[in-house]
Amino acid sequence: MLLRGRRSPDQTEVRRDLGLVARRALVGGSFAAASGALALAVGGWAWALAGVLAIPAAFTLASIRRPFVAPCPGCGSLLGASLVQLPDEPVLGPTVHDLRCAACGIYVDASGGVVREAPFRRTLESPGFECVLPAAQLGSLAWGADCVRCGRPATRSLRLSAREAGVLSGLEATLDGPPDGAAPGYCDEHGAADDPMARALVVARTPGRVTVQLSLYAAYRAFLDANRDLVDVTVRSGAVREPPPIGD
Repeated sequence: MLLRGRRSPDQTEVRRDLGLVARRALVGGSFAAASGALALAVGGWAWALAGVLAIPAAFTLASIRRPFVAPCPGCGSLLGASLVQLPDEPVLGPTVHDLRCAACGIYVDASGGVVREAPFRRTLESPGFECVLPAAQLGSLAWGADCVRCGRPATRSLRLSAREAGVLSGLEATLDGPPDGAAPGYCDEHGAADDPMARALVVARTPGRVTVQLSLYAAYRAFLDANRDLVDVTVRSGAVREPPPIGD
């Protein structure tokens, strides 16, 4: 159950899906066969394409050893059921941290075979909790009233770079705006460094797309809930419930 501003209370169980073994073996084997055919039969320039196909083949076949699935504790979508596995995608297992649900966007942990949403207090060494959105929506984002680095009330905000491509939260960004929620907010202690890693925020723009990455999970979750109708997730804002008052 997705709650706005509070960790989802539900938990689900990891189970082994033996059918996933066969499906991944078929898909991974197909990639491997295509890679080998290109390398042996065509040669030349096709070696490069063969190498590209070999990457998902290797990781998909390796993931056969962990054919685990579990419902997302936030939205119920099945986690871990993807057939093609890529190098930057964690594989669900009895123990895994920071696995993103592609349907609702929350991050989950599995510990002892039980899946729960990641703790709000978690802070990554570098920004990694990620949202993607169309570039046209960048100016419509709601950033909230708290510091994206620590979660305390913001006293100032970061004016992002206006460049058409590249990192918008780095050297060209200026920390001189009022904390109005229309730009990333910072408290008096954070945000002054020019490095996006130190700012715990990466806003990167490519033609047509913007990627937002945050270090503090509480800041990510607040940003996600405030912008569900703008970012690329399936579960929209209407499906997020207001939490009951504490004590009920």
